[in-house]
Amino acid sequence: MIRLLEQRADGICTYEMENDQLKVIVSSYGVTLMEIDMKAEDGTSENVILGYPTIEDYQKKSGTYFGALVGRTANRIANGQFKLNGKEYSLFVNNGPNALHGGKNGFSYCNFDSRIEGNSLIFTYHAKDMEEGYPGNLDLTCTLTLKGNELKIDYDALCDQDTLCALTHHTYFNPNLASDGSKLVLQIRADRHGLIDENVLATGQFREVDGTPLDFRKPKPIADSFDFEEIQIKNAKGIDHHFVLNGENPALVLTDPVSGRSVEIETTFPGAQVYTGNYLENEQGRDGIVYGENYGIAIEPQYVPDSIHNQEHPDAILKAGKPKHEEILYRFVQTK
Repeated sequence: MIRLLEQRADGICTYEMENDQLKVIVSSYGVTLMEIDMKAEDGTSENVILGYPTIEDYQKKSGTYFGALVGRTANRIANGQFKLNGKEYSLFVNNGPNALHGGKNGFSYCNFDSRIEGNSLIFTYHAKDMEEGYPGNLDLTCTLTLKGNELKIDYDALCDQDTLCALTHHTYFNPNLASDGSKLVLQIRADRHGLIDENVLATGQFREVDGTPLDFRKPKPIADSFDFEEIQIKNAKGIDHHFVLNGENPALVLTDPVSGRSVEIETTFPGAQVYTGNYLENEQGRDGIVYGENYGIAIEPQYVPDSIHNQEHPDAILKAGKPKHEEILYRFVQTK
């Protein structure tokens, strides 16, 4: 069942998606996942993502991107500049010397048109040519579908010019919000990860995870990776790295060993950025919880970061008139 909880004067709508296993609160502002409640057999439920109490909190643009769709391009673009078809483009620089997550007014801070269709919510947005510095009139549809213990996100994008389009959802998970996320157990089916510089910008180089703190091929507590003498962990103040997924599913699994609550993630994207909330500081969250460092784990399936500079054939290029489709699936499991 899907119902409209609120429609504000400014057009922002809040919806509730619910079945016998999950309840999801989502806003049309940034297609933001505000709350995901896992229901237990005894009738209780627990929220398993980070989020703010009010829409006004999201509108402060604090840079956490809790639960939001990010774009046109997720992650960082070096120096906020890129060249496409021989033309130079400049973006808003909002993360050190680089552009991050679509700019000052990226999709996370835009209100989408929305409607209910069956067991899905449909969100649409028209980004104008040169909005936030990106070429082309881009039409984006994001569809959320709730089925059993799964929440599926479909992205469909079409543009009238060649442009960059690299979307994701910046959802921070913590299946046990009674404590910070460093105690959670993470598995990533990836044999390689991307390297970052001191500004957490992807260098375009990759290394095997074997023998590094970032080897999560077998499940392990996240805190076990925090070797701050290791340059990659030091640069990010934790984990903020792209993992090249090897095609096995689920691609990533995050588990709370205390409660047994777990989220499994599958995706059509070739990789995923994992960020351990290294710069969260006294963020007032839902239910009176204050989020500090490492309180949530952002898992962001996406293309190679800064692919316009780091790939011969960049994943992020959306060709004029050619639709692009990607998917993310969250599966919520009680393991004990």
